[in-house]
Amino acid sequence: MKEGAIYLLGESILPGESKTIEVEIAKLHTMTKLKIPIIIERSKIAGPTVLFSAGLHGDEINGTEIVRQIIIRKINKPKCGTIICIPIINIFGFVNQSRQFPDGRDLNRVFPGSKTGSLASRFAHFLIKEIIPLIDYAVDFHAGGASRFNAPQIRIVPNNAELRALAKVFKAPFTLYSKNITGSFRNASTKLGVKMLLFEGGKSLDLNTEITQEGIDGAKRFLFHLDMLNPKKMPILQLIILFL
Repeated sequence: MKEGAIYLLGESILPGESKTIEVEIAKLHTMTKLKIPIIIERSKIAGPTVLFSAGLHGDEINGTEIVRQIIIRKINKPKCGTIICIPIINIFGFVNQSRQFPDGRDLNRVFPGSKTGSLASRFAHFLIKEIIPLIDYAVDFHAGGASRFNAPQIRIVPNNAELRALAKVFKAPFTLYSKNITGSFRNASTKLGVKMLLFEGGKSLDLNTEITQEGIDGAKRFLFHLDMLNPKKMPILQLIILFL
């Protein structure tokens, strides 16, 4: 539980503060800077730090919409603790409608990365060194690759009672057990003690309102379980559903 200031890229974020930090990851040939926004919302009351991230694969845009909706609906303003949102991790792929980074690498296979490696490797290193040490819990949003539609699901490693309980709280229609893949964001984060759920739903280069709502509702249940959800964001009907 973070009670004092947290620091990101030399900037401090105090309890009760809201801050958006833009991280420049590269420049286009036109010298236009490519930046990703990291949106941080902190309560004055100490509590866990939760990360909602999406767009690790640039063509999986439905996850980006889920995190965007979490932000615009102010679900990310916590009752206690800190919520960090990164709607688009792979901004290159998002702009180019591509799964990979411009160097042709799959960002989700190069973690924990290297400070002197490829562009994808250097950005993976940034996430692991600067963001993940701040995090207690995370939900990383994905969609089916190669235009393959995936039913909304949570993926967790087998034989982990705490993650199984969190998956039950998120309450996606399906929970799948799969081992962490070497080089993946989930694998690297788990090794650093982060309790991460991976949400899959929909397909690449497609927005699906039903999948989006599944992700938003799951995120709200997740935060409610951690006692972080602002009561204004939980209608009475949903409170009843939670305990059915």
